[in-house]
Amino acid sequence: MAVTKEELHRLIDQITDPADLEIAYEALRAVVESDQDQSWFWTEYWQAGEREADEDKASGRISGPFGTADEAVRHLDRAAAKGGNDED
Repeated sequence: MAVTKEELHRLIDQITDPADLEIAYEALRAVVESDQDQSWFWTEYWQAGEREADEDKASGRISGPFGTADEAVRHLDRAAAKGGNDED
């Protein structure tokens, strides 16, 4: 959804309650001042991966938890030897 600055200003002008205006201000400020180092997380590409991971988790297509990185690597090695099926 594309919104113009004019439309945003029009919405803000409709806010009459000072408490609501403060909430809108804080929300907009958070967007403007957001840490650009984290902006990748909100890209459509990354969000698609997040949705895929959520679906995998909900469907039980996950492994672990593992106590160490070595345990995880051994698990992946065994899965690769079985032809990619990582279910043990």
